[in-house]
Amino acid sequence: MERLSSPLGRHGLLVAFFYLLLAVSVGLVAVVLFLPDHSFPGFSDISNYTQLITSGSMAVVCLYAYFRWSRDALLIHGAFAAVSWTLANTFWYAYTLIIKTNLMYPTVAEAGFIGVFLFLIAGYEEVFARNRLPVWVTGAIMLPPLAVPLWLVLGMGLNLATVLTLLFFILAMGLVAVSVLYSVHLYGVLFLGTLAVALTHMLYAVRSTLPDPPWLLGVVGPLAAVSFALLALGMLGRSKEALL
Repeated sequence: MERLSSPLGRHGLLVAFFYLLLAVSVGLVAVVLFLPDHSFPGFSDISNYTQLITSGSMAVVCLYAYFRWSRDALLIHGAFAAVSWTLANTFWYAYTLIIKTNLMYPTVAEAGFIGVFLFLIAGYEEVFARNRLPVWVTGAIMLPPLAVPLWLVLGMGLNLATVLTLLFFILAMGLVAVSVLYSVHLYGVLFLGTLAVALTHMLYAVRSTLPDPPWLLGVVGPLAAVSFALLALGMLGRSKEALL
């Protein structure tokens, strides 16, 4: 067993920490899906704290790994993506949970959520090599999900909420398309995190746009924590190569 004072030992400890957060997050998703009331007393607070702890920890750990044992540029992009999301979510929670003021979608917090996609797309294009798949293949990935925001535009009209929801879908599917074109799928956990973060924000946008969202969209918060736990594990997995 590696000593905790060694780089490999610290790496293993960090991996175990994110697996713990992943387990908690998956458990919260299961609560929404399988409990009769889709919740329990204190569920919202636990979910909110889990999200912030996971994304904030990802930012710190990515920077730590970059400066201590790996100069993988993806760690820097991942850290900025996590910081962007953490700050945006902290702002949202400060208003809705502490100040007790409801914010109408869209808010300035969405700018931070959009930053996640920009940093990850830039990171994937910088770090991974472009494969031989033709660009038109990504159309099969991006076009079908876009039917959802277009349906919202038709039903609710063209306004800031529906336009931003359309933008979220374009960015989310763009991230998935880039991950396919740059073979991110070869890193399984990282690719799962990419899919999860894309799904999270598409569901978030739909939930925020609908006047009476269905209970199923309560998975958005826990799923966000799942996303960042998987992204952190995927990036830590890549950084381990520098220790071997």
